[in-house]
Amino acid sequence: MAHHEQATAVSRLSLRGAVIDLPAADTSATGNAYAIVLDTPSGELAVSNGSVRVHDPASGDALVHFGTDDPEATTRLLGRRGLTPSEPVAVAADIGALPLDRHDITAIDHLVFTAPSRDHAAALFGAALDLDFRLDRAIGDGVHQMFFRAADLVVEVVTGTEPSSSGTCTLWGVAWRSADVDATHRRLAGRGAATSEVRIGKKPGTRLFTVREPALATRTVVIGPLRDDASEGQSE
Repeated sequence: MAHHEQATAVSRLSLRGAVIDLPAADTSATGNAYAIVLDTPSGELAVSNGSVRVHDPASGDALVHFGTDDPEATTRLLGRRGLTPSEPVAVAADIGALPLDRHDITAIDHLVFTAPSRDHAAALFGAALDLDFRLDRAIGDGVHQMFFRAADLVVEVVTGTEPSSSGTCTLWGVAWRSADVDATHRRLAGRGAATSEVRIGKKPGTRLFTVREPALATRTVVIGPLRDDASEGQSE
């Protein structure tokens, strides 16, 4: 009976936050680049709902650890649901989050993955990880955007850009949430970071810009609320 109760307790996952674990040829340069973007000491690459870790590429590809209170039980359950080690997702108890109310960048807004097919994306992020499936949108030429929600961040999955034989998903990019996009843009420009201009986001009520720093080891945007006087521009 006790075993049955424990299995029932974790049969519905409530994942929150994430550790973004990135491969980088120069781990020091990547750590320094994230310290500039997040405005934190290089040893504390964290926001309110997660953190960044950097590893040597020989240790593997990019991996996202979603937060859970019981990683051992959750890992067993994910194994029963068919999650394989080749997928770029796992779970962890400690996501390294820190309260950062004083900073302009406060959180991970969303993570972007590619998937070999819509069925693959739905099976991994919806059926296995129990993320809330919110939207499936066709954007042309057989490409779809699928959106899933965890407790405090969004997962966007793009399908139709990779051959269906690729077999697994891949982390494609990260969007960081800013309380003041203009302040973040000015701060990064002042630190010498390469950025795009601020533009209107496709999500209603948002503005964003791209951070064009190869040392970040993945595609990076900063997104935040639309200013009352901002009405021009386009998102990617």
